[in-house]
Formats: sequence, structure tokens, C-alpha cells
Amino acid sequence: MEYVNHKLIFTSLKSILILLTLLILALAGNSQTDETILYKNIIHAEAGGIGGYGSLNYERMFLLPELFSASARIGLSTVRINDYTTRFNPDLLIPLTINGFYGKSHKIHLGFGQLITNTIRSNHTDGKPIRDTNLHTHFAIGYRYHKDGGRLVLGISYTPMIEFQETYRHWGGVTVGFAF
Repeated sequence: MEYVNHKLIFTSLKSILILLTLLILALAGNSQTDETILYKNIIHAEAGGIGGYGSLNYERMFLLPELFSASARIGLSTVRINDYTTRFNPDLLIPLTINGFYGKSHKIHLGFGQLITNTIRSNHTDGKPIRDTNLHTHFAIGYRYHKDGGRLVLGISYTPMIEFQETYRHWGGVTVGFAF
């Protein structure tokens, strides 16, 4: 009989509910009266950070009143392309994040979300590859440069993670991106 970790399931569902609530609030406050062209879509590469050694990410900005903005982010990363049998069978890491920003061009960045990992391991009974999917909570605090109307996005963040919802890991990342 397999053990079900109800605490992990409850924590994960609570995190997802909080992410959806913040996303809805950000969409409701999406207004801008300025004449400046504002690019709300960002593609960025992050070295280190939530996606492990690096990730490619899409981020959608939501403008809030005054100096505040928010974003929803989804990314993709991999640690290994081939499994232990040397077949193509990549481990997948998918960061999902809600971010808040304060500032005009130079912004303070706070965020949180879930990292979904889908990795390969050996089945203990027959030795064949099987996939494990896990959720890991992450946070972000840092600095971002993104001038209104500008396309260049630069950032640096401290991105700690609660791995398997029990082990705290320190991590950091550097972001370079393009707004469109």
C-alpha cells in the first residue's frame, strides 16, 4: 500500500489557489493611462534561479496603479537529456511564478510559486525507467531593470526553494530578456 502525503497535497493546492487569486487580482487591475508604449510580454533566459542551472521563460506583465506591476511566469528547463539507460528521456523542470514589482525602471522584485519537476528514476523492482512528478515551493527577491517602453530586461534574484516541501535550498539567478 502506497503512503499518500496529505500535507504535501494540501500545501500544493493552497499554493496553486494563492497563485490563481493573485493572477486574477493582477488582471483586474490591468490599466495604463500613459502614452508610453509598454511591452507586456517578456521572453528571458535565466542562469541559475528557479529552473536549476538555467531556464527559458515567458512572462506576462500586468500593470497596476502608480509604481506597481505584477507578472505571471512559466518556464522550461532540463537537467539531463538522456536517462541512465542513455536513451533520450529528459528530466523536465517547469517554474510557475507570480511576481510583484515596485519601481519605475529600477524595480524591487518579489515572487513566489511552484516548481514542477518531472524526472526519471529507476524502478526498484525491475530496473526500468519511471517518471516522478513533484512540486517544490519557491520564492524570489531581487532587482530588475526594465525601462517603460524599453525592450531590454535585466535582473538578479535570490531564489530559495523548499525542495519536496521539506528541505530549504539556497539558490540565485541572473536574467537577461527581451520585451515585446
